[in-house]
Amino acid sequence: MPAPFRLAALGLSLSLAALALPAHADFPDKPVRIVVPYSAGGGTDIVARRLAERLTPRLKQPVVVDNKPGANGIIGTDFVAKSAPDGHTVVLVVNTHLLNPILYKKMPYDTFTDLVGVTMVAKSPLVFVTQSEFPATNAVDFAKHVKAKPDKYSYGSSENMTRLVGAMYNKYQHLDMVNVAYKGGSPLMTDVIGGVTTVGVTSVLTAKPFITSGKLRPLAVTGAQRTAALPGVPTMIESGMKDFEVYTSYSLYAPAKTPKAALERLQKEVHDIVMAPDMKEILAEQAATPVAQPVDQFNAEVKQDFAFWQRLAREVNLQAE
Repeated sequence: MPAPFRLAALGLSLSLAALALPAHADFPDKPVRIVVPYSAGGGTDIVARRLAERLTPRLKQPVVVDNKPGANGIIGTDFVAKSAPDGHTVVLVVNTHLLNPILYKKMPYDTFTDLVGVTMVAKSPLVFVTQSEFPATNAVDFAKHVKAKPDKYSYGSSENMTRLVGAMYNKYQHLDMVNVAYKGGSPLMTDVIGGVTTVGVTSVLTAKPFITSGKLRPLAVTGAQRTAALPGVPTMIESGMKDFEVYTSYSLYAPAKTPKAALERLQKEVHDIVMAPDMKEILAEQAATPVAQPVDQFNAEVKQDFAFWQRLAREVNLQAE
Protein backbone atom coordinates (compact mmCIF):
# COMPACT_ATOMS: atom_id res chain seq x y z
CA MET A 1 0.00 0.00 0.00
CA PRO A 2 1.46 3.41 -0.97
CA ALA A 3 2.54 5.59 1.96
CA PRO A 4 -0.26 8.21 1.55
CA PHE A 5 -2.91 5.48 1.67
CA ARG A 6 -1.26 3.87 4.70
CA LEU A 7 -1.32 7.22 6.49
CA ALA A 8 -4.95 7.79 5.52
CA ALA A 9 -5.91 4.32 6.76
CA LEU A 10 -4.04 4.91 10.01
CA GLY A 11 -5.82 8.24 10.48
CA LEU A 12 -9.21 6.60 9.87
CA SER A 13 -8.52 3.80 12.36
CA LEU A 14 -7.43 6.33 15.00
CA SER A 15 -10.60 8.34 14.43
CA LEU A 16 -12.77 5.24 14.79
CA ALA A 17 -10.92 4.26 17.96
CA ALA A 18 -11.54 7.72 19.40
CA LEU A 19 -15.24 7.38 18.61
CA ALA A 20 -15.31 4.01 20.38
CA LEU A 21 -14.00 5.49 23.66
CA PRO A 22 -16.59 6.24 26.36
CA ALA A 23 -17.86 9.80 26.05
CA HIS A 24 -17.01 10.44 29.70
CA ALA A 25 -14.02 8.21 30.32
CA ASP A 26 -12.59 10.93 32.56
CA PHE A 27 -15.74 11.24 34.73
CA PRO A 28 -15.95 13.31 36.82
CA ASP A 29 -14.23 16.29 35.26
CA LYS A 30 -16.14 18.98 37.19
CA PRO A 31 -18.05 19.33 40.50
CA VAL A 32 -20.83 16.83 41.19
CA ARG A 33 -24.19 18.01 42.52
CA ILE A 34 -26.51 15.87 44.66
CA VAL A 35 -29.96 17.43 44.51
CA VAL A 36 -32.16 16.75 47.55
CA PRO A 37 -35.76 17.54 46.54
CA TYR A 38 -36.81 18.03 50.18
CA SER A 39 -36.07 20.55 52.91
CA ALA A 40 -32.70 20.74 54.66
CA GLY A 41 -32.33 18.87 57.94
CA GLY A 42 -34.44 15.82 57.13
CA GLY A 43 -33.27 12.22 56.85
CA THR A 44 -32.58 12.43 53.10
CA ASP A 45 -30.60 15.63 53.52
CA ILE A 46 -28.48 14.06 56.29
CA VAL A 47 -27.67 11.03 54.12
CA ALA A 48 -26.84 13.25 51.12
CA ARG A 49 -24.44 15.43 53.09
CA ARG A 50 -22.62 12.48 54.60
CA LEU A 51 -22.28 10.99 51.13
CA ALA A 52 -21.02 14.26 49.66
CA GLU A 53 -18.33 14.59 52.34
CA ARG A 54 -16.98 11.15 51.53
CA LEU A 55 -17.41 11.28 47.75
CA THR A 56 -15.36 14.47 47.37
CA PRO A 57 -11.91 12.89 48.03
CA ARG A 58 -12.83 9.74 46.14
CA LEU A 59 -13.99 11.52 42.99
CA LYS A 60 -11.30 14.22 43.31
CA GLN A 61 -13.99 16.81 42.60
CA PRO A 62 -16.18 18.86 44.95
CA VAL A 63 -19.50 17.15 45.66
CA VAL A 64 -22.18 19.57 46.81
CA VAL A 65 -25.73 19.14 48.12
CA ASP A 66 -28.44 21.34 46.63
CA ASN A 67 -31.86 21.40 48.34
CA LYS A 68 -34.74 22.03 45.93
CA PRO A 69 -37.87 21.17 47.95
CA GLY A 70 -41.48 21.25 46.81
CA ALA A 71 -44.36 19.23 45.38
CA ASN A 72 -43.44 15.93 47.07
CA GLY A 73 -39.98 15.96 45.51
CA ILE A 74 -41.18 16.73 41.98
CA ILE A 75 -39.52 20.16 41.66
CA GLY A 76 -36.00 18.98 42.48
CA THR A 77 -36.36 15.73 40.55
CA ASP A 78 -37.57 17.62 37.48
CA PHE A 79 -34.44 19.79 37.66
CA VAL A 80 -32.26 16.67 37.53
CA ALA A 81 -34.33 15.01 34.80
CA LYS A 82 -33.67 18.05 32.60
CA SER A 83 -29.96 18.34 33.48
CA ALA A 84 -27.10 17.29 31.22
CA PRO A 85 -26.83 13.47 31.20
CA ASP A 86 -23.15 13.38 32.12
CA GLY A 87 -23.26 12.00 35.68
CA HIS A 88 -22.46 15.33 37.32
CA THR A 89 -26.03 15.96 38.55
CA VAL A 90 -27.97 13.32 40.49
CA VAL A 91 -30.97 13.31 42.81
CA LEU A 92 -31.40 11.51 46.14
CA VAL A 93 -35.05 10.56 46.72
CA VAL A 94 -37.24 8.45 48.97
CA ASN A 95 -40.12 6.14 47.94
CA THR A 96 -42.33 9.11 47.14
CA HIS A 97 -40.43 9.21 43.84
CA LEU A 98 -42.22 6.01 42.75
CA LEU A 99 -45.57 7.07 44.21
CA ASN A 100 -45.72 10.39 42.36
CA PRO A 101 -46.52 8.91 38.92
CA ILE A 102 -49.30 6.88 40.57
CA LEU A 103 -50.82 9.81 42.45
CA TYR A 104 -50.42 12.68 39.99
CA LYS A 105 -52.10 12.70 36.59
CA LYS A 106 -49.70 15.31 35.22
CA MET A 107 -45.98 15.52 35.94
CA PRO A 108 -43.25 17.60 34.25
CA TYR A 109 -41.09 14.52 33.61
CA ASP A 110 -41.50 10.78 33.04
CA THR A 111 -40.21 8.84 36.06
CA PHE A 112 -39.02 5.91 33.95
CA THR A 113 -37.84 7.41 30.66
CA ASP A 114 -36.31 10.70 31.84
CA LEU A 115 -34.32 9.21 34.74
CA VAL A 116 -32.14 6.17 35.33
CA GLY A 117 -31.28 4.56 38.65
CA VAL A 118 -27.78 4.64 40.12
CA THR A 119 -28.31 2.64 43.32
CA MET A 120 -30.30 2.47 46.54
CA VAL A 121 -28.02 3.99 49.15
CA ALA A 122 -29.84 2.61 52.20
CA LYS A 123 -33.21 1.48 53.48
CA SER A 124 -35.05 1.83 56.78
CA PRO A 125 -38.23 0.23 58.14
CA LEU A 126 -41.27 2.20 59.29
CA VAL A 127 -42.82 1.81 62.72
CA PHE A 128 -46.43 1.78 63.93
CA VAL A 129 -46.85 3.67 67.20
CA THR A 130 -49.74 4.38 69.52
CA GLN A 131 -50.38 6.27 72.75
CA SER A 132 -48.44 4.67 75.61
CA GLU A 133 -51.66 4.21 77.62
CA PHE A 134 -53.41 2.29 74.83
CA PRO A 135 -54.26 -1.25 76.04
CA ALA A 136 -52.31 -3.11 73.33
CA THR A 137 -48.64 -3.98 73.14
CA ASN A 138 -48.38 -5.29 69.58
CA ALA A 139 -50.04 -5.01 66.17
CA VAL A 140 -52.23 -8.10 66.64
CA ASP A 141 -53.65 -6.96 70.00
CA PHE A 142 -54.19 -3.51 68.54
CA ALA A 143 -56.25 -4.98 65.68
CA LYS A 144 -58.46 -6.83 68.18
CA HIS A 145 -59.29 -3.55 69.94
CA VAL A 146 -60.09 -1.88 66.64
CA LYS A 147 -62.41 -4.70 65.61
CA ALA A 148 -64.24 -4.45 68.93
CA LYS A 149 -65.10 -0.79 68.25
CA PRO A 150 -64.64 -0.32 64.49
CA ASP A 151 -65.92 3.25 64.28
CA LYS A 152 -63.66 4.64 67.00
CA TYR A 153 -60.13 4.40 65.66
CA SER A 154 -57.95 6.11 63.04
CA TYR A 155 -54.44 5.92 61.63
CA GLY A 156 -52.29 8.93 60.84
CA SER A 157 -49.81 9.44 58.01
CA SER A 158 -47.51 12.30 57.04
CA GLU A 159 -47.31 11.62 53.28
CA ASN A 160 -48.65 9.18 50.70
CA MET A 161 -46.21 6.38 51.39
CA THR A 162 -47.14 6.07 55.07
CA ARG A 163 -50.79 6.46 54.08
CA LEU A 164 -50.45 3.43 51.81
CA VAL A 165 -48.62 1.41 54.46
CA GLY A 166 -51.38 2.17 56.98
CA ALA A 167 -53.94 1.08 54.39
CA MET A 168 -51.91 -2.11 53.91
CA TYR A 169 -52.24 -2.86 57.64
CA ASN A 170 -55.98 -2.16 57.42
CA LYS A 171 -56.22 -4.67 54.59
CA TYR A 172 -54.14 -7.40 56.26
CA GLN A 173 -56.14 -7.18 59.50
CA HIS A 174 -59.56 -6.60 57.82
CA LEU A 175 -59.95 -3.25 59.56
CA ASP A 176 -61.70 -0.07 58.51
CA MET A 177 -59.68 2.63 60.25
CA VAL A 178 -60.01 6.10 58.76
CA ASN A 179 -56.85 7.83 57.55
CA VAL A 180 -55.92 11.22 58.99
CA ALA A 181 -53.39 13.06 56.82
CA TYR A 182 -50.71 15.31 58.40
CA LYS A 183 -48.21 17.69 56.85
CA GLY A 184 -45.28 16.21 58.75
CA GLY A 185 -44.14 13.62 61.24
CA SER A 186 -43.96 16.06 64.16
CA PRO A 187 -47.66 17.07 64.24
CA LEU A 188 -48.59 13.42 63.65
CA MET A 189 -46.62 12.32 66.73
CA THR A 190 -48.19 15.12 68.80
CA ASP A 191 -51.71 13.94 67.95
CA VAL A 192 -50.92 10.26 68.57
CA ILE A 193 -49.45 11.14 71.98
CA GLY A 194 -52.60 13.13 72.74
CA GLY A 195 -54.92 10.34 71.58
CA VAL A 196 -56.42 12.46 68.80
CA THR A 197 -55.24 9.88 66.25
CA THR A 198 -54.99 6.30 67.46
CA VAL A 199 -51.98 4.97 65.59
CA GLY A 200 -49.25 6.66 63.59
CA VAL A 201 -47.17 5.27 60.74
CA THR A 202 -43.79 6.97 60.55
CA SER A 203 -40.02 6.57 60.36
CA VAL A 204 -38.09 5.11 63.28
CA LEU A 205 -36.03 8.32 63.31
CA THR A 206 -39.18 10.42 63.90
CA ALA A 207 -40.75 8.15 66.51
CA LYS A 208 -37.77 6.96 68.54
CA PRO A 209 -37.37 10.01 70.86
CA PHE A 210 -41.02 9.66 71.90
CA ILE A 211 -40.68 5.89 72.33
CA THR A 212 -37.56 6.38 74.47
CA SER A 213 -39.31 8.97 76.63
CA GLY A 214 -42.29 6.65 77.13
CA LYS A 215 -44.80 8.91 75.38
CA LEU A 216 -45.42 6.43 72.56
CA ARG A 217 -45.63 2.65 72.41
CA PRO A 218 -44.25 0.87 69.32
CA LEU A 219 -46.46 -1.91 67.97
CA ALA A 220 -44.40 -3.27 65.07
CA VAL A 221 -41.77 -2.39 62.49
CA THR A 222 -42.17 -3.09 58.79
CA GLY A 223 -38.80 -4.64 57.93
CA ALA A 224 -38.09 -8.31 57.34
CA GLN A 225 -35.99 -8.38 60.52
CA ARG A 226 -36.07 -6.37 63.73
CA THR A 227 -34.07 -3.16 63.70
CA ALA A 228 -31.16 -2.59 66.08
CA ALA A 229 -32.65 0.84 66.79
CA LEU A 230 -35.70 -0.82 68.40
CA PRO A 231 -34.56 -4.38 69.14
CA GLY A 232 -37.54 -5.23 71.37
CA VAL A 233 -40.15 -4.36 68.74
CA PRO A 234 -41.43 -7.27 66.60
CA THR A 235 -41.86 -7.10 62.84
CA MET A 236 -45.23 -7.26 61.10
CA ILE A 237 -44.13 -10.61 59.69
CA GLU A 238 -43.43 -11.92 63.22
CA SER A 239 -46.92 -10.71 64.13
CA GLY A 240 -48.41 -13.09 61.54
CA MET A 241 -48.72 -10.74 58.54
CA LYS A 242 -46.95 -12.67 55.81
CA ASP A 243 -45.03 -10.58 53.23
CA PHE A 244 -45.62 -7.34 55.19
CA GLU A 245 -42.18 -5.96 54.37
CA VAL A 246 -41.89 -2.25 53.53
CA TYR A 247 -39.00 0.19 53.77
CA THR A 248 -38.27 3.84 53.35
CA SER A 249 -35.42 3.95 50.85
CA TYR A 250 -32.82 6.56 49.95
CA SER A 251 -32.03 6.15 46.27
CA LEU A 252 -29.88 7.94 43.69
CA TYR A 253 -31.07 8.67 40.15
CA ALA A 254 -29.42 10.42 37.22
CA PRO A 255 -30.77 11.89 33.98
CA ALA A 256 -31.60 9.29 31.34
CA LYS A 257 -28.82 8.64 28.81
CA THR A 258 -26.14 9.20 31.44
CA PRO A 259 -23.20 7.01 30.33
CA LYS A 260 -23.18 3.62 32.01
CA ALA A 261 -19.53 4.13 32.99
CA ALA A 262 -20.47 7.22 35.04
CA LEU A 263 -23.37 5.39 36.72
CA GLU A 264 -21.15 2.46 37.62
CA ARG A 265 -18.39 4.70 38.95
CA LEU A 266 -20.87 6.47 41.23
CA GLN A 267 -22.39 3.17 42.37
CA LYS A 268 -18.98 1.71 43.21
CA GLU A 269 -17.94 4.73 45.25
CA VAL A 270 -21.28 4.86 47.08
CA HIS A 271 -21.02 1.14 47.83
CA ASP A 272 -17.56 1.50 49.35
CA ILE A 273 -18.67 4.52 51.39
CA VAL A 274 -21.84 3.05 52.90
CA MET A 275 -20.19 -0.27 53.71
CA ALA A 276 -17.48 1.45 55.78
CA PRO A 277 -17.95 1.20 59.59
CA ASP A 278 -18.31 4.95 60.16
CA MET A 279 -21.09 5.33 57.58
CA LYS A 280 -22.87 2.21 58.83
CA GLU A 281 -22.90 3.84 62.26
CA ILE A 282 -24.36 7.09 60.85
CA LEU A 283 -27.06 5.16 58.99
CA ALA A 284 -27.84 3.08 62.07
CA GLU A 285 -28.77 6.29 63.90
CA GLN A 286 -31.63 6.53 61.39
CA ALA A 287 -32.41 2.80 61.73
CA ALA A 288 -31.10 2.44 58.18
CA THR A 289 -28.94 -0.25 56.67
CA PRO A 290 -26.69 0.14 53.59
CA VAL A 291 -27.65 -1.45 50.26
CA ALA A 292 -25.75 0.05 47.27
CA GLN A 293 -26.55 -2.74 44.80
CA PRO A 294 -25.22 -2.72 41.20
CA VAL A 295 -26.84 -0.40 38.65
CA ASP A 296 -28.67 -3.05 36.62
CA GLN A 297 -29.95 -4.84 39.72
CA PHE A 298 -31.25 -1.58 41.17
CA ASN A 299 -33.13 -0.63 38.00
CA ALA A 300 -34.75 -4.07 37.88
CA GLU A 301 -35.83 -3.69 41.51
CA VAL A 302 -37.25 -0.23 40.80
CA LYS A 303 -39.70 -1.79 38.34
CA GLN A 304 -40.73 -4.39 40.92
CA ASP A 305 -41.19 -1.74 43.63
CA PHE A 306 -43.29 0.42 41.33
CA ALA A 307 -45.55 -2.56 40.52
CA PHE A 308 -45.97 -3.18 44.27
CA TRP A 309 -47.01 0.41 45.03
CA GLN A 310 -49.24 0.55 41.96
CA ARG A 311 -51.04 -2.63 43.03
CA LEU A 312 -51.44 -1.42 46.62
CA ALA A 313 -52.80 1.96 45.51
CA ARG A 314 -55.32 0.16 43.32
CA GLU A 315 -56.37 -2.17 46.13
CA VAL A 316 -57.05 0.69 48.53
CA ASN A 317 -58.64 2.80 45.79
CA LEU A 318 -56.15 5.67 46.03
CA GLN A 319 -56.88 7.83 42.99
CA ALA A 320 -54.56 10.10 41.03
CA GLU A 321 -55.15 13.83 41.47
